[in-house]
Amino acid sequence: MTIRPDFPLSAETTLPGLAFAAMRMVMLHQARDRDLPVIEDGDSRITLQAKYGVYSFARVDGGIQLTVSAERTDWLHTLKDALMEQLGQTVPDSVAAIRWSDGPSAGSLPPNFHFVTVQSVNPIGTAFLRVRIKGSDLSNFQNDAIHFRVVLPPKGLRDVEWPYVAENGATVWPKGDKALHRPVYTTRWVDQETGLMDFDVFIHEGGRITEWVQDLQPGDKVGIVGPGGGGIPDTRNILLYADETAFPAAARILEALPDDARGHATFLAEEGAWCAYPITAPQGVSVTWLSRQEGASLGDLALQARGDLPDHFLWFACEKSDVQRVRAAYKEAGGAASNAYIAAYWTKMG
Repeated sequence: MTIRPDFPLSAETTLPGLAFAAMRMVMLHQARDRDLPVIEDGDSRITLQAKYGVYSFARVDGGIQLTVSAERTDWLHTLKDALMEQLGQTVPDSVAAIRWSDGPSAGSLPPNFHFVTVQSVNPIGTAFLRVRIKGSDLSNFQNDAIHFRVVLPPKGLRDVEWPYVAENGATVWPKGDKALHRPVYTTRWVDQETGLMDFDVFIHEGGRITEWVQDLQPGDKVGIVGPGGGGIPDTRNILLYADETAFPAAARILEALPDDARGHATFLAEEGAWCAYPITAPQGVSVTWLSRQEGASLGDLALQARGDLPDHFLWFACEKSDVQRVRAAYKEAGGAASNAYIAAYWTKMG
């Protein structure tokens, strides 16, 4: 992560009655837990860099001044949301009273929320549907954050409620019978100039998104939130492991690697290579397909390869139990958080 102490956008608020020393300890714990660079740490100010910008806490008369800074409006909002969620767990009484210096936007849609229009839905291989959407401004969808959320109202609900920004700057999501389903997907391809974007949906039994996408028609309106999540690793050496749920992200990453990249990519699917999901990799990155009938473990293969090639970036995404095992082993072996992306894309039920 490149340290950026200066950003063009910022917002401030004051948290009265809070002790700076206690908040500093909370922030240092967060930095250690999430591997965040500490830009400044002193008796009156602590500044941390997060993925989308910078948090700064300063001692002032009667409390703490909090500043968030970012490159873009949507990322500034994301930082506020994340911070207020954390403050809600540690000092919940302070959160409702927060008012940001960048002006009121209460009642408006969040800056990272977009309405888009479906252009087409086409099969990809034997188990995916590719959805093309068009938005008025998708310029923020770049290589630094390749994921987003599709926002689905309950089926049959007529008076749909969408998220809005509260007076304290936090995003308020509908609850109860009007709660919105928000699965994460990958930007498979995007043209910022035309506002066109593709994402691929893995078709499987019991999936709410599966039922939705099979009924989708050109001209339908869809809500999305993003971009967010991980981006394209800045590496020339990679070990990549993915099951079907992670194929779109893995494919996007392999296509974006430099021509001289080296490493190995392993894909696990019910039908193996017969699933025919399109994968293109640099010549120096070998691609292996496995079927579930072979009984191979992506976790075992990843840990073995990582032991042989510890300098390679490890990208691992599949079912939660495998991810937990790989993450624990990677951490125990002293692997740097900056040299790996290990994420659960689904959870086995039962």
